[in-house]
Amino acid sequence: MWLLKLPFKLVAIVLMLVVGTIGVLLKIVSGISHVALGLIMFLLFVGGVITAFQGNWPLVGMVFVMEVICFAASLAAAILVEVVDGIFGGLLEFIYS
Repeated sequence: MWLLKLPFKLVAIVLMLVVGTIGVLLKIVSGISHVALGLIMFLLFVGGVITAFQGNWPLVGMVFVMEVICFAASLAAAILVEVVDGIFGGLLEFIYS
């Protein structure tokens, strides 16, 4: 049975190399983007508080929507990293089976 799995395991090693490289790059880019989005969200929060004290409620709503979009982008990046790590783990389990 191991002889039948051997070509697939060789292909899986190459795929694991590609997926691992993509995973490392995604983790680096995701970390940088989380820092940038965190700063943007902080500035949006401060702007939202200022506009709320001024009573400009349509602008507060726009700032809130922009905060939600930033949070969704950050969450999507984290989910993408987890999916790539799951694929890498599945390939690793297949190679060691």
